[in-house]
Amino acid sequence: MDNCCEQNVQKARTTGDTVKTVLILFLAAVVAAACVFFGIVMGIVLIMIIPAFGVGALGIWLAGNLNIEYEYILTNNEMDVDKIIGKRTRKRMITIDISKSLDFEVYPPKGEISRDVTVYAGTGLSNDAACLLTEHADYGKVLVVFNPNKKMREAMAQEMPRGLRSKVTENE
Repeated sequence: MDNCCEQNVQKARTTGDTVKTVLILFLAAVVAAACVFFGIVMGIVLIMIIPAFGVGALGIWLAGNLNIEYEYILTNNEMDVDKIIGKRTRKRMITIDISKSLDFEVYPPKGEISRDVTVYAGTGLSNDAACLLTEHADYGKVLVVFNPNKKMREAMAQEMPRGLRSKVTENE
């Protein structure tokens, strides 16, 4: 029987994200206003409205790119981690084989973990974060930091090596 599970998590907004959003929108408004003012002074208002709308749209698009979500898709023993930017763009970050997992623990880990690559795909809050160390064909040892819910952990436990199954479900 197939083992399928899917979970979306929203990256927590930081003060820096809010400041960037406000700054982008403010600069876009200033440049758009400058375009309109320049058009009034030069007598070409209709021509300068087009760049003003373009700059405004660009500012809104850039501010929307600061909204980030992650999606974990588990199908049998493969877990895909996707990054969704502004609810428009989906990028595959990594595909890992859960059956090749080496360790699973709460984040931050108690000791130093030897790894080649780290993939951060979580909310940014460490209160429910976990880290999964796995072997990857292209990247070597990969540490994935993410926020699996109870349903995702149970689905992962079914595909993990027997020694790790209890670690996944006990850290809920």
